[in-house]
Amino acid sequence: MKIIERVKKIFGKAEEKSLNNGWHSLSDYMNSWGGESYKSYTFACMNARAENISKAGIFLYKKNSTGEQKEVKNHDFLTLISKPNKRNQTFKEILHKISTSLDLYGNAYIFIHRGLKNKPLGFYHLPSKSIKINMNKNSTDIESYDYYTNQVVVKYKPKDIIHFLIPDPDSNVYGKSTISGFNFTLEIDYLQNLYQRNFYKNDAAIGMLLESDTILPDDKYERYVNQFKQTYEGAVNSGKTLLLEGGIKAKPYQAFPKDVEILPSRKLIRDEIMSIFRVPKVILGITDDVNRANSRESIKIFNDYVIKPFAKINIESKLNIFLKNNYEEENLFLSLEYDFEIDRELQLKAYEIYRRYDIASVDEIREMEGFTQITNSK
Repeated sequence: MKIIERVKKIFGKAEEKSLNNGWHSLSDYMNSWGGESYKSYTFACMNARAENISKAGIFLYKKNSTGEQKEVKNHDFLTLISKPNKRNQTFKEILHKISTSLDLYGNAYIFIHRGLKNKPLGFYHLPSKSIKINMNKNSTDIESYDYYTNQVVVKYKPKDIIHFLIPDPDSNVYGKSTISGFNFTLEIDYLQNLYQRNFYKNDAAIGMLLESDTILPDDKYERYVNQFKQTYEGAVNSGKTLLLEGGIKAKPYQAFPKDVEILPSRKLIRDEIMSIFRVPKVILGITDDVNRANSRESIKIFNDYVIKPFAKINIESKLNIFLKNNYEEENLFLSLEYDFEIDRELQLKAYEIYRRYDIASVDEIREMEGFTQITNSK
């Protein structure tokens, strides 16, 4: 009952908060500020997505006057992302933080550290929950970003912030988090975990009833409760001989909630969380109903229809705006590329079939593998 009241209390507080903080539901609150649900399957899914987002190959291109594009291999931007800041963070780590922030808050913020002539010299990730956006009087443009840290507010100009966001149909300023797609799923996941923890903490049983023929004084009652907890509570004290005094009698009592099937319910919650994040079971190492063939296909679908679109829409587009604003005359654009990791064994078998039925020449296969051609090959 206390847990339910606590949830209601949290929910009430969450509803009072402005949506400017990125909270679209109690789920947002509990995962960001409450923190308790930022664990379990939710964390596993967000981390899996972020790890795959951070695998991006970053290619920089330049367009000429005729519209042709050519890859740029030496540029200040490439130098910048090779060592983005003095915290020794890699750009892959920053991509990981961006992805996690988007899933958790719907927004991610990168501060652009500048040098002489406003040249970009570094990227610093700012915690999303510490950022407030200030609009102008007409609420048409962003005036500044406030960063709250250690009771100090730091103001940043819009040109010094890259604001990544998941598009929200109800807002042109803030994004909508992935976890806002949940209703009470995350709360149930949290409460189930809490229930199981307390269940095993209390020796995997509700225990027993202690009865007395007389009403115990408050001090004696408290002494019995404390003594019983210290001596018999918990799995470590399981099996101890029960010693009672003062006419206290013990009766075995076992009551399991029939209306809550924990294991099937946990699986349903797990599957719903995974479906919202669109993370296949094989990515999380879950082998239920998974075999070699469908696991390979699941990974490919995850890469092609989840990771790539997410990166293109929510991250790559904002980095291209950064390039346009900071290297305006160079006609630069970048592309985040994700290669599906091919099963090497199947690939070699395919090469064997290519040669057997003369589908590809030796030189063509050597070219696929990055080797020089053999000019006298038949």
